[in-house]
Amino acid sequence: MKWRLLIAVLLDLSILDAASFAQRPPEEERLSSTRRPPQDDKLFSEGGVVRFQLIQGRLGLDAPRHRKGSDENREGGVLESISVTADRGLPSLHYVYQNKHQHLVLSVQEATHVQIESWLPQTSERSNLDQPEFGSIRWTIQRDSLTEHYVGPTLLHVRLQNSTVFDLHYGNLIERVLCGRSLAQINRDADATLINQIADSPAPSVDAITTCVDAFRSNRRATRTSAQKRLLSWGTPVVPVLQDALSDNLDAEQTARVKATIRKLRPMVEDTPRSLAALMRIDQKYWGFIAPSLDSQQIVTVNEHLQRVGLVQIESSTEPVRRIATRP
Repeated sequence: MKWRLLIAVLLDLSILDAASFAQRPPEEERLSSTRRPPQDDKLFSEGGVVRFQLIQGRLGLDAPRHRKGSDENREGGVLESISVTADRGLPSLHYVYQNKHQHLVLSVQEATHVQIESWLPQTSERSNLDQPEFGSIRWTIQRDSLTEHYVGPTLLHVRLQNSTVFDLHYGNLIERVLCGRSLAQINRDADATLINQIADSPAPSVDAITTCVDAFRSNRRATRTSAQKRLLSWGTPVVPVLQDALSDNLDAEQTARVKATIRKLRPMVEDTPRSLAALMRIDQKYWGFIAPSLDSQQIVTVNEHLQRVGLVQIESSTEPVRRIATRP
């Protein structure tokens, strides 16, 4: 029964021809780099062992660009090892980097499930990042008896909740695997584009997207297919709402179609400021995270947009993001 359901969803998707806002961006919209990409990086450069991509704010491996095998190098107090395997064309990676200041373990299963563990020997602080193929990215920091938890749909969301500590643990690694592009600069470029973009073109309302998800319960295949076409026609702005819907009480048909729609709207090209801005346009959480950095006029413009799409308006604030800390 599950296979028949999946096949039906894939058949419906095959007849849909809708373009995402993030498809095939022009070359001038590529994200800016903080420095020239290292051409001699034998692991993560264009001609390296693997190539990483940032797609819809999430790290992943470029599946066709990988070389299976393993290697290890010890030099100047640094240990670096890498192992790459593949199953059905989907690469998996295990990478270790150690020096006296930091121990890092980067693991990727089947191109999209990314886990990064970081340990700082001098402070004994541990940081763990878990990004599944679908659903929330979870980041945990452990200091002595305190544990902090952060959750978000993209790495941008997670980083904004505690950017200093995030960059301390993962900044250099992410900048390296993205060939010189820092997540901090990606955040800034996307935010600047987002503010300009909301006044240029309309976005679907949350209620309209939710109505389409509800239509996936219909007994009529034509109704379900029509709802899916409508979601795809709106493009990537619907993705955050669909991701939130996965945590609701959906039936099997709804869950399969929501995931299939998200997958269809996930481009195979890397993020640009424009594509990331489109992704965040009706994302309540993201607007809340960047609110402290907006001036009064931007707040007015943003709130007008949020009212149009049915989201809660934001207020300017200089208070830090609330953190959740627990004691074992």
